[in-house]
Amino acid sequence: MNPFPTRQAAEAYLARIPDLAVRDATRARLGLDENQGNSQPVPSVEPVVPASAPRLICASPAAPNPEHRAPILGILTFTLPFPPSLNSIWRATLVPCKPKKPGAPPWAARILLSQDGRQYRRAVRDIIRALHNPSTPPGARLALHLHVCPPDRRARDLSNLPKALEDALTHAGVWADDSLIDELRVTRGPITTGGQVHVTITPLTATLFEVQS
Repeated sequence: MNPFPTRQAAEAYLARIPDLAVRDATRARLGLDENQGNSQPVPSVEPVVPASAPRLICASPAAPNPEHRAPILGILTFTLPFPPSLNSIWRATLVPCKPKKPGAPPWAARILLSQDGRQYRRAVRDIIRALHNPSTPPGARLALHLHVCPPDRRARDLSNLPKALEDALTHAGVWADDSLIDELRVTRGPITTGGQVHVTITPLTATLFEVQS
C-alpha cells in the first residue's frame, strides 16, 4: 500500500532526512516535481517509520561527485545518541603486574574505556541491531558526515565528538575499522532535547590511497 497518498505526506517524510544529498536523491526516487499539485499521489516507497524509532535510509546520490569523491550505491543514514567527548571516554588506572626490573613497582598504568564510553558503545550497538545490522561494502573507503545536534547551549568543540561515535560504529560492525574513513565532515545542527547525531556514510569508488597510473 502506498504510504504517501498526498504530496504533503511525502514532504513531511523528506523533511526528516537531514542530509541534503540523500533528501534530493529520495525526492527524485519519489518522482516529486515542483509543478505537481499538492494532491498528486506519489509512487510507493518504503513505509514511514515513527520519528522515535531508529531509521535507516539506503539511497544513491542525485548526481556523482567529481574525481575521487564519486560515491556508489549504498549510502547509510541513521540517527544516533549524542556521544561523549574525547576527553571523557578514556580513564587512566593502575593495574597489578609482575615487575620487569628489580625495584620496579608491582603495578602499571593503563588507559581504559570509561563507563561513559562503554555505555555509549552499548547504546549504538543496540540501535544498529534494531536496524538489522547495516554495514558498508567490505574494504570500501568511506566518507562520513556527522550532523551534530547538541542537547543544550553549552560550548562544545566539535572536533572532540567524532572519535567515540566512530569507535562505537566499529564495535557495532558497521565498518571494519574507522581508518577506512577518507573524508570526515562535522556540522553543527540545532539544539535538540537529549542531543543526537545524524550520520551519513558514503562508500567511495576511488580514493587518494589508490595507485595512480
